[in-house]
Amino acid sequence: MKISSQKVRSRDKKLLEFCIWKKVLHIWACDSPFTKEKFNGECWPFLYREVDKICSEQLGIDLDSESVDFLNSHTEAFPNSRAKCMDMNMFGELDYAPDVIIFGEVIEHLMNLEIALTNLKKVMKKDTLLIISTPNSYCFEWIIGNIFWRESFHEDHKVYFSNGMLTNLLRHNQIQVIDTYFCKIWHEPDSTKRILLSIFGDYFIYYLFPRFYNNLLFVAKLDDSN
Repeated sequence: MKISSQKVRSRDKKLLEFCIWKKVLHIWACDSPFTKEKFNGECWPFLYREVDKICSEQLGIDLDSESVDFLNSHTEAFPNSRAKCMDMNMFGELDYAPDVIIFGEVIEHLMNLEIALTNLKKVMKKDTLLIISTPNSYCFEWIIGNIFWRESFHEDHKVYFSNGMLTNLLRHNQIQVIDTYFCKIWHEPDSTKRILLSIFGDYFIYYLFPRFYNNLLFVAKLDDSN
């Protein structure tokens, strides 16, 4: 099967297209430890809120019980959503059949990827879409940093993926990739240097070489060939 690789300006905008009037399972929905800041609009956009606006139903899963309780105490802000404190290893007990699973910026934090993907498959129907987003190991900013011996990485990240390697991982776990996208995930610039680098990337590097965008977005489903 030929896989389409495309470029999109915004990860969130593209991701939300798949959630319109859908039943969504949102993993790491609270974006802990930034839940309250995002709820109050003090930092990055809150994906949980944006999904709530356009989905038919959203179940958010997170390990942070305090953040889960916080979201559930603001039902007026999220009329189509509820959150649940739950480990992915308990998915076999989850009575929820989603149309779409959002697995955004999670896979790079995990130690055992095969177990995580096996747990995801427990709640996937034949036509369930699995939306995975993760940092792109060939991100322009990281390449420039490595040239000058300054490797950039998150202290809690265990692994980074290229487009091909994530495709390969999913294939070996009987998950079929439908589409892949190179995109940008919004972040707040933290220095003049980063702002200039971001502007240079947006209007020159990413325009010419979209494979250097800082994020990968995958759309996948259960492999129906087995």
